[in-house]
Amino acid sequence: MKNYQAQRALPKLIYLLKRSLEDWIETGLCCSSNTNFNKAQLPMFMSIGTNGISNSQLASNLCVSKQAASKVIKELEELKLVKSEKCSTDGRSAMLYLTDDGIQLYEHIKSQIEKLENDYKKVVGAKNYENAIDVMQKLINYHEEQSKVALN
Repeated sequence: MKNYQAQRALPKLIYLLKRSLEDWIETGLCCSSNTNFNKAQLPMFMSIGTNGISNSQLASNLCVSKQAASKVIKELEELKLVKSEKCSTDGRSAMLYLTDDGIQLYEHIKSQIEKLENDYKKVVGAKNYENAIDVMQKLINYHEEQSKVALN
């Protein structure tokens, strides 16, 4: 029984899954056409999407400061994957859009993610996969709420 519990230890499982995903990201996902693109930029880059987003909304969606978001956005602009434009309705705000190269990389990454999701569904079944996503979102929400409580 003790060995079973050690195999299912949450920190171990999270660490192993995180390491496996990082390996997957580094072995082709981001390194296709732009070798300077890195995994730390991936969440923000993919969150911009093909419709664009404001810097403030991007930071809010990813639960990071506007300054942290701006730092990564600047890196993505230097890679010519993202461009910013003044918001037409609020001159203090900037909208972020993918460049043509950014759209090409976005589509490549999106297709690779969809392939991985399909592989996961084959391994655990579509319903179990969807349940896992729902559970992960609930756990993230729990931790976000705990962070808010700790700040107050």
